Amino acid sequence: MEQPADRVPAPGRLALVQEFVNSADLEEGTDQLADVATAAGWLRRHHPDARHRLDEDQRRRLIDVRESLRSVLQVHNGEAVDQPASARLDGLLAGVRLRPAVTAGGGALVPVGDGVDGFLAVLTSAIVEATIAGTWERLKVCRDDECRWAFYDHSKNARGAWCTMRVCGNRAKARAYRDRQRATARR
Repeated sequence: MEQPADRVPAPGRLALVQEFVNSADLEEGTDQLADVATAAGWLRRHHPDARHRLDEDQRRRLIDVRESLRSVLQVHNGEAVDQPASARLDGLLAGVRLRPAVTAGGGALVPVGDGVDGFLAVLTSAIVEATIAGTWERLKVCRDDECRWAFYDHSKNARGAWCTMRVCGNRAKARAYRDRQRATARR
């Protein structure tokens, strides 16, 4: 599952959050967390510290976190707040541990743990870091309900709505045009 050619990935560790959400391609019907073996492989590639064996409950938890994140990210694109998704995400991340680390260069929240909890702690830390940096709101999901691909909005005014204008944007505009034509024909 590749980033559309005209999109640059999210900056820093926020790119991992983006990759995680995009581990399922809704349009293509593919999912890199589809079963325990593929999910374990994805996790090892993206979080080398995930040495513990992955089981079905942990895989389902990863999927629940991913889809809750996808729902939460649609708020950044002007959609209504999905309170159940936010609450579900809070519950799914309740067990992750972060610890403060202070150096001469500043402070950070450092993930603690391994396996799925360690990976989710890394994601949580990245989200906190992006929130402080002001980049979290620019991570969005495509407005096209069939797509919902996570993208980082690099536009100057942060008003991007689709993962790619050439595909989803054009589809939405063509749909709106056809709807206007039908409405005009009925008059």
